[in-house]
Amino acid sequence: MIPETMRICNSGDIKDNSLRVFTINNRDILVGRRNGRIFACSNSCPHRGASLSKGHFSGNHLVCYMHGYEYNIFTGSLENMKSWKKEDSWIEQSPNWRKSGNLRLYKIDEHDNGIFVDSVQLTEPA
Repeated sequence: MIPETMRICNSGDIKDNSLRVFTINNRDILVGRRNGRIFACSNSCPHRGASLSKGHFSGNHLVCYMHGYEYNIFTGSLENMKSWKKEDSWIEQSPNWRKSGNLRLYKIDEHDNGIFVDSVQLTEPA
């Protein structure tokens, strides 16, 4: 369990394979459930700031709707991007794509029919 938490919703409010945005301390926090596991992250794509809530799941990745960057929802790591040329694999493209950085994750916990985020982490600089 996370030491200092803030309840954001009931467990049933986040359905499996869904996403929901909560604004907490002027931050848009994206909360989702994928194959029964919950996660929380920034709703802003590290690449160009697009709203990740408009994206879709691909396995354990959240795919940004704007440029196809894929972030692991449990580690936050940028792991793939859409190929701009049919013959390119993602690794063969410009190495600059990795400079976008990883997705910011927030500690999240589910108990007592509620979903809770780390309230200390939400006060740290974004």
